[in-house]
Amino acid sequence: MSIRKLMTDPAPIRFALALIVLALLILPISSRADTLADTAVDTTVGAVDTVSADNSIASGTESSGTSLYPMSPERKAKLISYSRFNNIWRFVDFFISLAILSLILFTGLSARMRDIAAKVRIRFFSVWLFFAMFAIADYLLGLPFSIYRGFIVESDFGFMNQTFSEWFSENLLGLLIGLIIGVVPVWFFYWLVGRMKRWWLAFSLGAIPFAVLMIVIVPVFIAPLFNKFEPLKDKQLEAEILTLAESAGIEGSDVFQVNGSKQSSKINAYVTGLFNTKRIVLYDTMIDNFTHGEIRFVMGHEMGHYLMNHMWWGLGLAVIFIMFALWLMDKTIHGIIRRFKNRFRFERLSDLASLPLVLIFLTVISFVFQPINNSASRYMEHQSDKFGMDISEVSGETAATAFDKLSVFNLSDPDPHPLIEFWFYSHPSLKKRMEFVKGYHP
Repeated sequence: MSIRKLMTDPAPIRFALALIVLALLILPISSRADTLADTAVDTTVGAVDTVSADNSIASGTESSGTSLYPMSPERKAKLISYSRFNNIWRFVDFFISLAILSLILFTGLSARMRDIAAKVRIRFFSVWLFFAMFAIADYLLGLPFSIYRGFIVESDFGFMNQTFSEWFSENLLGLLIGLIIGVVPVWFFYWLVGRMKRWWLAFSLGAIPFAVLMIVIVPVFIAPLFNKFEPLKDKQLEAEILTLAESAGIEGSDVFQVNGSKQSSKINAYVTGLFNTKRIVLYDTMIDNFTHGEIRFVMGHEMGHYLMNHMWWGLGLAVIFIMFALWLMDKTIHGIIRRFKNRFRFERLSDLASLPLVLIFLTVISFVFQPINNSASRYMEHQSDKFGMDISEVSGETAATAFDKLSVFNLSDPDPHPLIEFWFYSHPSLKKRMEFVKGYHP
């Protein structure tokens, strides 16, 4: 799940400042609720993949009234076009992020915002003021690209179920949430850098309780700000899911359906939360378009993540990666600061004005090492597919149909280029997953 959905989707968040390192590294790996397949997602805090005022797709039909499944030649052409765009956009978005951060850094805007924030005597509130100005500047500079990718493109491909004003209001709500929450890791980061030699180690360990807190509070307090969560209306399906959860050893879970079609026609489901906040969530778009057997397999997959402690494994791997990324940054960033100190108008990493430079380093490191994170994620996804087959007791054809529907409804490329899958996919390709479930015998 994301906070853009602040933590509910698997893909990396464009709004990196909302939770600085945590947003770039922890959230995409561990505290997200698991989505079912790799699809491009809107990268703004507070939105789902929101777009296209055409509500017909949410009920499984094209605007022409024809059924989406099985896939028509027209739908396949649209899938190919959407997939090509997403593959290009993955790189474009990376360079846009670097360009915006570089603009804030090299023009001296970051230093000017630091000078304004320095007038506030209480350090925490000074950091908050700087972070707010920086976040808003980044948001405004990136807004045209967010509108294009998050609203226009999704509308063109028939996903958006919101007007622009509805989409934009959720976008602003996400920005506000980021401003409230994001200051905590930013303040902690600069507090440590100014006091400890091994600040990168302390920050990595200190990120753990913050990430756990986010995993706990997001499903209960933040996600409902964007969608309505209510008990599953199909009581027979609810009984089947609860029986499945019981047989898997998951007790005390609540089953919700969420009006995901409010924003987008895309299909999803997830299990999220920790301790007493764990919940099983199905999008209304899945309920409307999947059979009970297909949903049982999907929920078995999601329960597999929960029971095999993938969230904790992901968090552990994320902390290790954060530690490595920050250590590497500490070894290399000081030379850059010394070389461009007159241009940057700061001389130390502990200066607040260094934030865009920090994010540039972390963005590049995260991009370069993304295949390692995604390889671990794909392994866990495969484990959960196997668990879903074992626990749901559906046929391989039923499970394969669920994956095929994901490809058709979400325009997910079932067979991406191996390099694209290796570098960007947190899930195995749908083609590989379909082949596995068809040949697997529990």
